[in-house]
Amino acid sequence: MEDINKLIEEDPLLAFEKLLTGGKSFSIRTLLQELKTLMDSSSDLDRLVSNQESKLKFISLLRVLNHHQGLLPSNVKVFVENVQNFFNDYIIKHATSQQVLKKHNQLLDLKTNLMQKLWSVKSTQAHIDGEFSTANAQIHELSLQMDNLEKQRDDLKSVVNKCVVQKEKLMDECTEWARESKELLSALVSMEVGVVKAELVGKLATEDFANFKSSFPTF
Repeated sequence: MEDINKLIEEDPLLAFEKLLTGGKSFSIRTLLQELKTLMDSSSDLDRLVSNQESKLKFISLLRVLNHHQGLLPSNVKVFVENVQNFFNDYIIKHATSQQVLKKHNQLLDLKTNLMQKLWSVKSTQAHIDGEFSTANAQIHELSLQMDNLEKQRDDLKSVVNKCVVQKEKLMDECTEWARESKELLSALVSMEVGVVKAELVGKLATEDFANFKSSFPTF
């Protein structure tokens, strides 16, 4: 009894607990101290809820304290109830928040993936546009060359046509000259006897004339 009296002076709550519980092994003060220690060591509430071991220990402490709330002073009882309600409500909200954050992160990952695809598409499009422009420029250059070649072809055709006309004209002239040559040859053949006679006549005349000169009488 002296120990109880001394305990009442030193720690009325612990003495109250021992008197009502018959000195059972668990201690309300110890449970409250553990709860306070756990709350003080958990500066981040999300980390407390996310850590399965810490969360289960926190829930267990609150459950035991609520189970023995008749041993608690009114202010401690109200505090424990408030913490219990807050924690239960936050666990539900935390689960919902985690789902929202998970979905948000998934959407961010999807956005990143889509942005990468967008940059890939833009890069591919730029490459295609470059090839398209180059091909169009080459087509334009070839078109100009083809136009130039067509003009050269037309000019050459004109030269060929002119040569054909000139050749035809030349052939006509050659035909005419051949006809004239034939007539000339015929005329020469027909006059050959007369030419021989004429040459002979000339020769004889020359000889006769020479004879006349040599036989000129003296006077």
